[in-house]
Amino acid sequence: MMQAGIFFKLTTAALLVCCMGCSGGGDQVKLAPVSGVVTMDGKPLADVVVIFSPDKGNPSSGRTDSSGKYTLLFKENAKGALLGPHRISIITGGPVPTQNSDDDGGISQTLPIETFRGENDGVAAIKLPKDTFKKDPIPERYNTKSELKKEVVDGKNSFDFELTSK
Repeated sequence: MMQAGIFFKLTTAALLVCCMGCSGGGDQVKLAPVSGVVTMDGKPLADVVVIFSPDKGNPSSGRTDSSGKYTLLFKENAKGALLGPHRISIITGGPVPTQNSDDDGGISQTLPIETFRGENDGVAAIKLPKDTFKKDPIPERYNTKSELKKEVVDGKNSFDFELTSK
């Protein structure tokens, strides 16, 4: 009977420690609301993703609507971005797959396929139509090689980005 009491106390203490460790009661981050409008050559840029990447910490992102307006969200849908300097990337939809042109103008893409067995174990080439991948309309200087930088300060932040295609 005495051992059951000790076991109960130890189990309760262990559960309490686990719950305290998982409560997320760590450092709270300071966020500030960020919104704005993205245009290209004077026209609203719809359905692109605006990403604010701080020097340290998690990035925030938001998708533009039909009028080019965006509002940033941090992780778990908290609105805003971390305070401090950020590098901004503006990208279309999703990642662009690696592609190679072939002799007849089509594009082939190499994908790992575990069930494929043969001369090239684990790899298969899939031929796609010539116009499957279109050039990203947003120049590299705004996304993969972004030149855009902004400082997020306490309070409301409004950053409009007027991009040029040339």
